[in-house]
Amino acid sequence: MLRKKGMISQPRSLGQHLRNRRLMLGLSQEDVALQLGTLREVYDRWERDERQPVVSTWPGILKFLGYYPVAQQTPADLVLKVRRYRGLDQKGLAQVVGVIHQRQRRWELGQETVPSSFAIKLQSLVTSSPGQSYV
Repeated sequence: MLRKKGMISQPRSLGQHLRNRRLMLGLSQEDVALQLGTLREVYDRWERDERQPVVSTWPGILKFLGYYPVAQQTPADLVLKVRRYRGLDQKGLAQVVGVIHQRQRRWELGQETVPSSFAIKLQSLVTSSPGQSYV
């Protein structure tokens, strides 16, 4: 596969993944920002890894990329992945899973172990609808 100028061969950050995808598609920052429903200046900060997107924008980012750009190494990573995939804040995910949000927060911070029954439920939220799984 040919690489375009400015692409990073092994992207390590969200910004690098966004930049590579944008360049691969031949789009401007303005084009991608419009597609994601944000300002070009905000998108530019994401691409330069100066800011992280708010969770509600992640479903669009994942659709744009076509995959989840962050390595999942721990159960806490899975909790964050589900929130991003679904575009939910902590309280929203806690409601979906059926726990109080403080418990869900402790899971996400790695302060409490995610029980296996909830881990299965969380995984199903990533691999089930809406839309495509970005695993």
